[in-house]
Amino acid sequence: MTAIGSASHVKATNPLRIGLIGARSWVANQAVIPAIEASASCVLVAVGSSGGPVPQHLAHLDTGGYDGVLAHPDVEAVYVPLSNDQHRPWVERAAMAGKHVLCEKPLGLDGADAAAMVAVCEGAGVVLAEAWMTPFGARWAEIVGRAATGQLGEIRHLAATFTFPLDPKQTDNYRWNPGQGGGALLDVGIYALGAAVALWGAEPSIVHAAASRGVTGVDLSTSAWCQWDASRTASILVSFELPECQRLEVVGTLGRMVAEGPAFTGGPLATSYAFEASNGDTSPVPVVGNDPYLHMLDAFADAVRSRRPWPRSPAETVAMACLLDRVRQAGR
Repeated sequence: MTAIGSASHVKATNPLRIGLIGARSWVANQAVIPAIEASASCVLVAVGSSGGPVPQHLAHLDTGGYDGVLAHPDVEAVYVPLSNDQHRPWVERAAMAGKHVLCEKPLGLDGADAAAMVAVCEGAGVVLAEAWMTPFGARWAEIVGRAATGQLGEIRHLAATFTFPLDPKQTDNYRWNPGQGGGALLDVGIYALGAAVALWGAEPSIVHAAASRGVTGVDLSTSAWCQWDASRTASILVSFELPECQRLEVVGTLGRMVAEGPAFTGGPLATSYAFEASNGDTSPVPVVGNDPYLHMLDAFADAVRSRRPWPRSPAETVAMACLLDRVRQAGR
């Protein structure tokens, strides 16, 4: 597969023309723009920034601001990597301008926000996709697929950890600001809950949670226990204050699978996971690493071009947002 940053694909005859709102976004510049450049099905045609100039390498695409991107006649779809509180207003403005939308996760500040955004986009007849790239990673998809098809027997428990220390000196980072939708749960909770929700749905019968909070009021760490029934449970830990760790463990009656390293962010380094059989034998399982951002963008282009639907329905996206609401409430 093509790695992030490579540009070996020849563009299709009619690539999806994407505009970027938030041209100074870290994830846009480090992951999404390189993936657009590598994709055969997408091309970046316009960018806009607020509060500062666009990066020099994007200057030739600068429209002068977000509104300029929405008004650009060549833009068919808009990628929105803004702070969480800015997702809804700009997604809705993009939809009303007739643009399809790929919006960073979490889609909204809460379930109500997400549902409102879905309604506006459906009313405008545009595709709305949440830019959660993890399901497009080959290793994560294989682990969840094996679990779903019974290769581990009956799945009894999933454990997911996504932690990393966020520099408190970066006071301008929206993740520290509760008014901008900051906090560890909103930022990376979808990663930790994703596998359990893919297998069992987003409505566990029981949710317990605990959170530690910083001086600004955002959760620095959130841990949660979710129970679907007497035999199916999941535990998660997300944090801005703990040492860096990405780990996913899926435990079934016939064995367990464990992915570490970039367990959720994937990429060319996500090339194996451990399988432990019920008799204790453990072996590595090789996987061809891929760029989940590239595959996400290709899937988005396919959805806009009506070649195949976006793999997560709007109802599933809203349901995940509502589950995050439940975890947040339980953590209070």
